[in-house]
Amino acid sequence: MDDRYLLLFARDDSRPESTPGISNREFGENNSAPSSINSAELGVTKKQVTSTRTSIFIVIGLMMGLLLGAMDQTIVATAGPTIIGDLGGLSLYAWVFSAYILTQTVAMPVFGKLSDLYGRKKFFLLGLGIFMAGSILSGVSQNIDELIIFRAIQGLGGGAFFPIALGIAATTFPPEQSGRIIGIFSAVFGIASVLGPEVGSVLTQAIDWRWVFYINLPFGIASVFLLLFGLKESRLTGIRPKMDWLGIPTLIAWISFLNLGFLNGGSTYAWNSAPEIGFFSAAAIFFVAFIFVERRAVEPVLPLSLFKSRNISAASGVSFLRGVMLLAVVSYIPLFVEAGLGLKIDDSRNILDAFLLPMIVGSFIGGSLVNKTSYRKLCIPGLAVATFGAYLMTLLSSSSGALQIGEAVAITGIGIGVSFAPTFIAIQYSVDPKQIGVASSLGQFMGNLGGTIGLAILGSVQVNALSSKLSGVLSNLPPQAQAQASPVLGNPNIVGQILSSPSALAQLLAQNPGVAQLIPLLRDAFIQSISPLFTFGLLFAVLSLITCFAMTGSLKNSRKTYELAANENAVAGHV
Repeated sequence: MDDRYLLLFARDDSRPESTPGISNREFGENNSAPSSINSAELGVTKKQVTSTRTSIFIVIGLMMGLLLGAMDQTIVATAGPTIIGDLGGLSLYAWVFSAYILTQTVAMPVFGKLSDLYGRKKFFLLGLGIFMAGSILSGVSQNIDELIIFRAIQGLGGGAFFPIALGIAATTFPPEQSGRIIGIFSAVFGIASVLGPEVGSVLTQAIDWRWVFYINLPFGIASVFLLLFGLKESRLTGIRPKMDWLGIPTLIAWISFLNLGFLNGGSTYAWNSAPEIGFFSAAAIFFVAFIFVERRAVEPVLPLSLFKSRNISAASGVSFLRGVMLLAVVSYIPLFVEAGLGLKIDDSRNILDAFLLPMIVGSFIGGSLVNKTSYRKLCIPGLAVATFGAYLMTLLSSSSGALQIGEAVAITGIGIGVSFAPTFIAIQYSVDPKQIGVASSLGQFMGNLGGTIGLAILGSVQVNALSSKLSGVLSNLPPQAQAQASPVLGNPNIVGQILSSPSALAQLLAQNPGVAQLIPLLRDAFIQSISPLFTFGLLFAVLSLITCFAMTGSLKNSRKTYELAANENAVAGHV
């Protein structure tokens, strides 16, 4: 491995030899600091790194866990058609992905809080265990209902990965290194999006679709062993944390009903239907109950006091708005390219890579610079670049080529990537060390929530716009031909499937040669239905940029406050 990479994890000799939350005996040292401090209460593991080798074991172990969770959606999506061909259940296909997202989103703050109370290592390993169990069960599924249930189990385990990995990075490594490590962790999501489709395609074609789930096992086991032997935590010293037994179920309930409402709205159910009204009403009721419970809880699962921090509120808002923008690109650019322009799937993949690879680079840049400047000065340029890229996307039309699209998404990607580290770290180092786990869950939680809500809204806008455009296309046909074509060509979902699939389009043209003259009009209608989404994406980009101005401070200043709080906690709890 390159020595320059090893330097990332080299011990900083300027740091004090004794750190709260660490038993000095574990390092063979004999300082005056307390030799046994409750690390789980302080939210810390080992604030010193014993060796470069151990540091690398920890980072690689965490990255493997993150990679499993991040790659899961893309690798399964590639095998999706084969899975449906084997198990059936096309009408429930979307829930193969929605079930995972739903349970993952719900689990994030819960795992974050549990890791604060009882230690991070054990709950990261528990998350890995649940995820691998869900992977095995998904691989042996005999029908689509079983697969959906087992994917939900996977999501529960996946909810532990990102918040606890961020918490471990913040508490195991010095702040000046944790920024770069969080940049690496953020880049994992881009790497997973690039590798996932390739790995899924190879496994599905060469072996069997079930191996897109079984492949998780060797990497998960390797992650477990690396963390078992590399990551050390001090033992609890008799303090019994109080669980928020009412907060956890009310949190799960309102998030679940809110997500169910947005995941089903405009697709499974009409927005004004009884089920949708029921979902959102239940979400509102449980949200009010959650607020009531959390105000009175001794150890709230999601402390409302966190949002009194200007940095936490601003960074959480940026994460939410950025989630909408991110999903607008990842979800609709492929459709724009394939269904709108009629380009090949390889072109679509290349354009998506043109977004993801710069995002990976941007993540590394943001992680490297976050220790050198303020959160605001790093976040604003990043999102300004992303906003410019979002503006370029609004200029895309039926005459746009792959190069123009690639340039727009590449600029958007690198800007989004740069903004990851300052927002995540601003949240982490704005809280008391003993709350860093639940704080670490906020950034990804808000991003997931923004993505789910934004995607539902954008999807509804696109379907309604396409329905209107299709009516205009069909109006050019004679009345009799219009009546015959309307059930197929008047349905936006069917038109989208036909235009996105060369085989489906070829079959339609073979059966109805006269439809060929309508294909250019249908593609143009599809492009016009997606163009407003890019305008929405630009709006959310501008809002996220404006929100960045509310962020204050820097890692350098936050680090001093954080370490002072850790020392105060140690004195208060053990002197």
